[in-house]
Amino acid sequence: MFLTLLLKGFIIGIAFIIPGVSGGTLAIYLGIYDKLLHSIGHVFKEFKKSVSFLLPVFLGIAISIVALAKVLGFFIEKNSFVTLCFFIGLIIGGIPHLFKEVHHKPVNISSIISFVVAFALVLLLMIFKLQNDQAGMSVFEMNAVNILVLVLLGMVASTTMIIPGISGSALLMVLGFYTAIVTNVVGNILDFSNLSYHLYVIIPFGIGAAIGIVVFSKAIEFSLRRFKSQTYYAIIGFIMASIIVIFCEIRDPGSAMVFEDQVPIFTNFFNFVGTHIVSVLLGVVSLVTGLFISKLLVSFEGKSIKDAK
Repeated sequence: MFLTLLLKGFIIGIAFIIPGVSGGTLAIYLGIYDKLLHSIGHVFKEFKKSVSFLLPVFLGIAISIVALAKVLGFFIEKNSFVTLCFFIGLIIGGIPHLFKEVHHKPVNISSIISFVVAFALVLLLMIFKLQNDQAGMSVFEMNAVNILVLVLLGMVASTTMIIPGISGSALLMVLGFYTAIVTNVVGNILDFSNLSYHLYVIIPFGIGAAIGIVVFSKAIEFSLRRFKSQTYYAIIGFIMASIIVIFCEIRDPGSAMVFEDQVPIFTNFFNFVGTHIVSVLLGVVSLVTGLFISKLLVSFEGKSIKDAK
């Protein structure tokens, strides 16, 4: 059980690195979302039980971020089309599973509104990001104000693990702190020559994230318990909109060496397709692979639940 949860945490950790991908979405597909919410929200009331579940999950997330930050960054920089098509396939493949959660409930106006509002919210976030597509600040000065800023950023970013479909990296990009936190700290976490600065950023950010996760998990768990249909349709809206967000993160590797400087392919999609035939074909294979793996994850989780019963 420990190793299974460690592996699932490792997979969820990928979402903290890949632009547009949500940790909450992957947690749903891996079948641990509800239990994750409950364990976080009841960590003090059910301490031993919650910690035995959360420890391997968060350990897996931490290992994933440290181990894959450079590797996935390399693949995204070299060919984001092939890399991100895999995650688009992964997300699309799990959507039918979400509809099954509410198939026995009639679709009402409140569910439709929940879907539309959630979908629009993610697109709004994407539009803000596109309008402010810049690195933002790259280094935090060491002072009390920035410590408070980091705590608040941690609280805001933590919502992306609880709310499926919203990407933490995309949110940090919109706020202008992606380079300062993800690129310069997380991406260089093993550079011990800057250990004191890394700790200065990570500790307050982590404290804020912990507070945010506990608060928001209780809110989402309450919503799932009292308004299951509306909450699930909102989650579906978040996730479906995130597919568009990830697509808009795909960039032409031939336009620049660094990913942040590369031109998004949606600005001239048909030209990209015409001049990158091999990448497009590999992207299709990557997308189908993502679909297949998503189906495997969902079917494996369904089998696990049946066996448990």
